[in-house]
Amino acid sequence: MTKSSSRIVTIEVTSPSEVELRASEAREKYLSKFLSPHEVNSSKKVYLYPEVHAVLSRMVKALSVKGVSIGSYASEILLDHFANHHSAMQGVFDAEKEPLF
Repeated sequence: MTKSSSRIVTIEVTSPSEVELRASEAREKYLSKFLSPHEVNSSKKVYLYPEVHAVLSRMVKALSVKGVSIGSYASEILLDHFANHHSAMQGVFDAEKEPLF
């Protein structure tokens, strides 16, 4: 029979108040980044999947802040996407351009 070695396991427990605080901070950061009032001065149409429109609509309605619209929310999401993926997007764009001559 082999001798079993005992291992000590340490578990760090985070108090609920710390977890709630982080969740609250994440919520506030999300609200200020994506769901703050912005004026959309364009009449351009963008077609969305119905399920995407439904989610955006529910978020905007739940917040009910003047100046926050589905268009402003979608625009902020897209601006965030551009900021986080601009290099890849530029690479795709550059690779798809036809040579001039």
